[in-house]
Amino acid sequence: MNSPSPKDILSVFTDETSLNILKLLDGKEYSIQQIASLLGLPISSTYRKVNRLEQIKVLKKTKIVRKIDGTSESFYTSWIDEIQVSFKNNRITCNIKNRPQQDKIIRLWQSFKH
Repeated sequence: MNSPSPKDILSVFTDETSLNILKLLDGKEYSIQQIASLLGLPISSTYRKVNRLEQIKVLKKTKIVRKIDGTSESFYTSWIDEIQVSFKNNRITCNIKNRPQQDKIIRLWQSFKH
């Protein structure tokens, strides 16, 4: 999926669970298990919502952590800085301004500071 359609973007704002996930991840990184726990959601629903939000480019996978048992856990954050929706000439358009990506070394260093 190259660029999300206005319908995809608007569906985020009409879905309370998606909005709550975006609000939770604003400036923070959480795994799907943490998101589900913090918002009181079923894991399966959380996976679907996060996957959809990642597809339309409003969430971004920030890291994958390998656990001792050999499984991995992905962490996500909100990737939107601004969304503009306009209606002109009987046409809805959406413009997403994504946050600039931080250098991985900077993020690594910041994680050690906490």
